[in-house]
Amino acid sequence: MISGRVDFYFSPLLPALPLIADGQLTPLAVSTSQRTPILPDVPSITQAGFLNAEYEFWNGIFVPAKTPAFIVERLHRATKKVLNTSDVQQKLAVFGNVPMTMSSIEFGELIKSEITANSVLVKATGTKVD
Repeated sequence: MISGRVDFYFSPLLPALPLIADGQLTPLAVSTSQRTPILPDVPSITQAGFLNAEYEFWNGIFVPAKTPAFIVERLHRATKKVLNTSDVQQKLAVFGNVPMTMSSIEFGELIKSEITANSVLVKATGTKVD
């Protein structure tokens, strides 16, 4: 339970959903570029007027760097097959998750772009690591 002293809360959707459902939080926007089906009346961050402020919370599957390509491909095919089933998609949708199946190369590019974007943010804010 939130004590009523939270002025601003930025969170992945899953932990915020019960607080929204209980009326303890009022969603102002979702951090993605598109609205989420689980909160269709809540604007995206762009629709709320904040350009270039999107932040996608995501999950991924990682393996050791020297994992043979055929194993990586086998894991990719199996994961994609499972994520494309209606049962899994329905279960993920309950939590506001939308599968983004991508190749290991595309996933690597996503990670590189995240590192770059977050590095720019850290430099712009003057954040220091102790």
